[in-house]
Amino acid sequence: MESPIFSSRYKINFTQCYANGLLKYSELSNLLQLTASEHAEELGFGYREMAKKSQSWVLSRVRIEIVKLPQFLEEITIKTWIQDFKGNRSVRNFEVLKGDVIIAAASSFWAVFNTKERKSEHLAIEVDPAIILPEKTATKNPFKRIEMAKEFDMRSDYVPKLSDLDIVNHVNNVKYTDWCLDCLPPEVVLQQPFKFIDINYLKELKLGQSVTVHTLMRAGRVNFVIKREDKSIFTMELS
Repeated sequence: MESPIFSSRYKINFTQCYANGLLKYSELSNLLQLTASEHAEELGFGYREMAKKSQSWVLSRVRIEIVKLPQFLEEITIKTWIQDFKGNRSVRNFEVLKGDVIIAAASSFWAVFNTKERKSEHLAIEVDPAIILPEKTATKNPFKRIEMAKEFDMRSDYVPKLSDLDIVNHVNNVKYTDWCLDCLPPEVVLQQPFKFIDINYLKELKLGQSVTVHTLMRAGRVNFVIKREDKSIFTMELS
């Protein structure tokens, strides 16, 4: 049987960093998802096997708690495991370590998505119950449903381009984070490190579907909502 806890090592390169030498928040999210993908492949329900069933995993909610962002050329280890699995949904947790020290952690909620019918359904591949670790958490607080603000300080329009799409032919979830952070003054991102990131992915977005990024900045917190035709498709809270 494969190990229920999977690990991957990464060396942070210059393309993954901000101008201050720290790992980008979007790249942290990307590394978590790459590790999850590798683990899923090892367990037999990764992209290639699920594609045969016209299925894919899609991320619905995530909470990331950061003690310290990795820096350029630092080596980190990311550990991941499945805490819960029920039919068409799964909870997957992560720890990011520098040496033996945990510098970030995350908890995420995933759904099984039919790539032809564009809707959620039960996983068509059998899952061994032995790989599920129901008692092993990672974050101090779980992922949550974000309460959406009704008023905003700023708005910015964006039209998804080819480079925003992934292999499932919709906007990759990491892209939303970059779109939002690009709306902030650079000093807010570079000089005021965020410790908590909560994200809700509400609807998929495809090539050419124009959206508006709404931003609300308050002391110690920033909220974002991405809307298409007045319907919210993404929300994020930074603090």
